[in-house]
Amino acid sequence: MNGNVLSPLKVVKRVYDEIHGYIEITEIEKKIIDSPPFQRLRFVKQLAAAWYVYPGATHTRFSHSLGAMHLMGIVASRLYNLGYVHSKDDVQLLRLVALLHDVGHTPFSHAIEPYLRTVLGITHEDLSTVMILGSYDIREVLAEYGYDPYEVVAILQGKHREPLYNQLISSGVDVDRMDYLLRDALHTGVAYGTFDIHRLINTIVVDGDGNLAILEKGLEALENFYLARLHMYRAVYYHKTIVGYEVLLRKIYALLSQEIEDPFFIKNLDELKTLVHRDEIYSWNDEWLLGTMIRALRERNVSSTTRELIKAFLCRRGYKVLVDNSYYMTRPSEENEELEKDLNQQFERLANEIPNPEVWLELFRDTITIIDDDYSKIPRVITQRGKSIPATEIEHSLLRTLPRKLRILRVYAFHKFYDKCCSVLGTS
Repeated sequence: MNGNVLSPLKVVKRVYDEIHGYIEITEIEKKIIDSPPFQRLRFVKQLAAAWYVYPGATHTRFSHSLGAMHLMGIVASRLYNLGYVHSKDDVQLLRLVALLHDVGHTPFSHAIEPYLRTVLGITHEDLSTVMILGSYDIREVLAEYGYDPYEVVAILQGKHREPLYNQLISSGVDVDRMDYLLRDALHTGVAYGTFDIHRLINTIVVDGDGNLAILEKGLEALENFYLARLHMYRAVYYHKTIVGYEVLLRKIYALLSQEIEDPFFIKNLDELKTLVHRDEIYSWNDEWLLGTMIRALRERNVSSTTRELIKAFLCRRGYKVLVDNSYYMTRPSEENEELEKDLNQQFERLANEIPNPEVWLELFRDTITIIDDDYSKIPRVITQRGKSIPATEIEHSLLRTLPRKLRILRVYAFHKFYDKCCSVLGTS
């Protein structure tokens, strides 16, 4: 998929991508890509442990970042030609933002990040900020070519003075989602995760208030984009088995961080900054964690529980779903109190019967936004009469009837206690 406006910087390389064909890379982009913090992404899988269910899902954050940059170039170039992106330099700036948007991902990405967020209070945005501002390789390259690292961070945090620039990387219809849906669908083989990206991009415009919008003739492509997201949430991102192995990884990570001395088990952002400043961060990846797990099997100071969990992960004998009370929410704040209460009661019954339930059981709750509650984040549609309307208010649109959220409610049990738990619940 072509259509980039070349910035004043010369294209110096082309990389073939399985989704988009040849991706053109400028001089500044090549220097960023060649930096150790970015090369680290070659060793961070896009979908954590999804290859336990979909064997082909071994693609990386590296390829996704290149794809997001490529799509940003196409979209930003289109909007530049329409007069909404101010200059070719801004096209390059936006490409750099997309290139760096995942640079702060942890090993095994979404499997480990919830631990850092809930236990340490460190968000994905915090990690990316440290990487971009703290890494000499990234910060100095940006400055060398006249780009402000703080402006890159501002766009990633949704705080840039141009709301449109924020929306291009994070909104209801952004280049990040466009790339990962297609890429994840290809590598998992989940065909209904695809959508007509050409039609969607070719109908992107900006409304009178400066918000990203879609021409009405692109409404079907937008609907398919949302349907693809919904299907991928169910079939891949929150697949019951995949989530079970992400839960297992988090438990292992939490235990190892207490039992093994390793600077990569960061306790706060200052420790991460130190690793970045020492130019050691390139090793903070999936391979490091897997290697640490294997080494831990032979460490005397590692508990037998931790070793058992590690062996279960390596041998694919982890957590299995006992109870799944997941449901759709058709209104923004609607919750099914009966299902929520039932889940808690069943978990309590199990916790009274299983020793160390905090290790061998997992009460998993999450809420996935399908259509945002905030109207400002819902894609706008420009009608044939020129009016800008939230896509969910177009009378003949499927988006009016899609659920707003998917609430995941599950109880998982470690494999060796699964049969006993079934007996307790009377489901054997």
